[in-house]
Amino acid sequence: MEDQRFLGKVAVITGGTRGIGLATVEYLARRGARVALSSRKAEACEAVQQRLEAEGLTCLAVPGHAANDADVARLVDEAVKAFGGIDMAIANAGINPVFDPLTDVAEESWAKVMDTNVGGPRRLARHALPHIAERGGGAMVCVSSVNARFGMVGSGAYGVSKAALEQMVRQLAVEWGGQGIRINGVAPGTTGTDMIRALQDRPGFMDTILSGTPLRRIADPEDVAAVIAFMASDGARHVTGQTLVVDGGQTITRG
Repeated sequence: MEDQRFLGKVAVITGGTRGIGLATVEYLARRGARVALSSRKAEACEAVQQRLEAEGLTCLAVPGHAANDADVARLVDEAVKAFGGIDMAIANAGINPVFDPLTDVAEESWAKVMDTNVGGPRRLARHALPHIAERGGGAMVCVSSVNARFGMVGSGAYGVSKAALEQMVRQLAVEWGGQGIRINGVAPGTTGTDMIRALQDRPGFMDTILSGTPLRRIADPEDVAAVIAFMASDGARHVTGQTLVVDGGQTITRG
């Protein structure tokens, strides 16, 4: 049996049906948390809820889009209604739909990336943080990316959005620290998500990634989930406004 460090805690998480988000939902729920999750696809949300409930865990699926304010509000409201409050908010939902040079990104695509990757966490903060404050404090964790730290061909809009997210983490930490709420980020490097798996068969792709990774492997989603959970836990009770890199050392090889 897993440790129960989150017993009695309530977490809400966006983008919770696959990859890092799903791993985080599972990690928290298996350690005692009651978890409310969202993603755009209702069927995927329901499948996660049913699977976790079959394990005897507590999970509430609330389908919705991080770029839709009403959807984010509903996630928070349903969590409060079902569980009585919120202790942790995890902003995981994000997109990377364009790979054009920054100056070639269409206005519509730019707006979509920013509205999801920056606007989504801001919406979650706006709706969830007052409830966390009512519980006497807690934590919010935003999932960033190492792309916030260096330029990369084909990652312009995404990288800019994640850099903005990390500044949002710092700003929210200043604004909400007085109410006992810690705001932090986690920046994964290359992780074995669906997006990366689709690229693994490209000639030379994995060789390039691994040669620049001192640990010589990519992260599993569970590796990142464990760090997200730590940042949300009392073990990080004096950490706020920080973004912790989880990349196997990729960023240190770039100087």
